Amino acid sequence: MGRGLCLYEEVLVREDCWPLSRGGERGYGDFRFSYGPSAGGLLESVGVDLLTSGELVKELTVDPGFKEREVKVKGKSLEDALLLVERINVPFSFSHSLAFSTAVEEAVDLEPPRGLKFSRIVALELERIRNHLFVIARLTEAASLGVPSYHLYYLVEEVNRVIDARCGHRYFVGSGGPLKMECNFADLRLGKVEEEFKEIFSGLQETRIFVDRLQDNGRLIETEWVTGPAARASGLKLDARKEWDSLPYSDLGFQVQVGEEGDALGRFIVRGEEVLESLRLISSASREAQGGSGEVPSSGEGEGLGRVESPSGDLAYYLRLNRGSVEEVALLPPSLLNLISFSLSMRGNVFTDFQFNWESFGIWISEVGVKFA
Repeated sequence: MGRGLCLYEEVLVREDCWPLSRGGERGYGDFRFSYGPSAGGLLESVGVDLLTSGELVKELTVDPGFKEREVKVKGKSLEDALLLVERINVPFSFSHSLAFSTAVEEAVDLEPPRGLKFSRIVALELERIRNHLFVIARLTEAASLGVPSYHLYYLVEEVNRVIDARCGHRYFVGSGGPLKMECNFADLRLGKVEEEFKEIFSGLQETRIFVDRLQDNGRLIETEWVTGPAARASGLKLDARKEWDSLPYSDLGFQVQVGEEGDALGRFIVRGEEVLESLRLISSASREAQGGSGEVPSSGEGEGLGRVESPSGDLAYYLRLNRGSVEEVALLPPSLLNLISFSLSMRGNVFTDFQFNWESFGIWISEVGVKFA
């Protein structure tokens, strides 16, 4: 295993430990083999170690160490630090930027205007829609369903173009920050995306060859190592949009989407339902969304915690400021918890389930192996 990762007091610290072991009991005919670090159509480098007797997976551990990197933000100004933070995982650029920014605002006791908060909701939900469409496209691609797969990738591109037109960058880079939101969401409509996605989503639930590959695949039972859609698909009503009051989701009648199946099919269904809920939230929030750019005191000091519900789950930054520069920062990424839950869920499955189960969690290794310096 590479250098491990541990959780401590709700923020991520780095130690030589990992909540999963390679110590599964080896029976007659069992053997271990390594899969990766780059194999099987995975988007990022990751190492997988399996204990199997041929097809049945008895134990699986994942080593995220192949994507480890040091991000030098300590001692930097907030502006320079944010340039690095929003590039840690570009598909989740706005989630990282927003969690970091709200930690800054808490540290120096700043309250963003109400219109800016609604603008943040719109951006966060656009990022969620794009990611969920992408995850579902990856699932259909793994099942060799070319038509819905390419159609979903097309919808991802449509959302990217909307973001680019409204914010100046298709991944929100440079759009947000402490007291800042440089997007124009006035009269935002995504009717075409909604109409076409509803048809695809309904059709996939009736496609037996697709449903069969997801049903009972990677079922999660009573694990605390899970967050986001994966947690909600297992009956856990966990969502930072409800639990953290930095954004006025309650004013929009937000409803948490929950399932009971706990398998890859359940995770697919929860993501699809969340796309539809996000579209509704955007329609309401865009009416009150306003941009803006305030000033953060250049000599600000204090500590704060910023938390958002990223597309894959709970994402948090702890930050300590000293005279306007970053003295300490720590990250809790959702992919860390979901990486652990994926490993646990593979026990008892067969190896050909791997791709479908992996994609259903929406894991990004890039945000797991980050060390701040």
